Amino acid sequence: MFRFVLFICCLTVTASLSQSHAQESSREDFNDYCRMMEGRWIGDVVWIADWPGFGKKGDKVTAYIDWKVTDGGNALVGKFYGGAGSGTILSCYDAGSRQIKETAVSSGGTVWNTIIFRKDGKWMSKSTGSNPDGSEIVGDAMINIEEGGNTHRMSGSTTIGGKKADELRDVWRRIGK
Repeated sequence: MFRFVLFICCLTVTASLSQSHAQESSREDFNDYCRMMEGRWIGDVVWIADWPGFGKKGDKVTAYIDWKVTDGGNALVGKFYGGAGSGTILSCYDAGSRQIKETAVSSGGTVWNTIIFRKDGKWMSKSTGSNPDGSEIVGDAMINIEEGGNTHRMSGSTTIGGKKADELRDVWRRIGK
């Protein structure tokens, strides 16, 4: 029995390390990510779930975000406005873990922690977080970049409190740099 438990633990650690390695990025990746995101954006957004302080599942809103590189190029800060709510996003490169990390908090009390990385030439994200009621959020997303980097189409899946939310399908257009 001990060998079996040890074997399962080793498999879990190995899988976790492989997944973590697959999400590694370089400082240059972070610089590219900053250039890709920087500026003012307008988004056609459909809420994939009931978001506290923002709106109800299925609501279509026009959202805005302003991304700025700051602190000597070591941070990317985004200010988001959509529906009745707002949010703040902080992105940075963590050299120790070799990952682009992002933390976001909304005016409704929802918190997200995200790892950003490239996979097969596409920008991907893996997020975890929680709503103010404690319900867990887990999500995967991909950013399709079009029109010379001035249009971002977000797609992906999310579970909230163990229940699948609607598919992510937001479209963002850069309106200023």
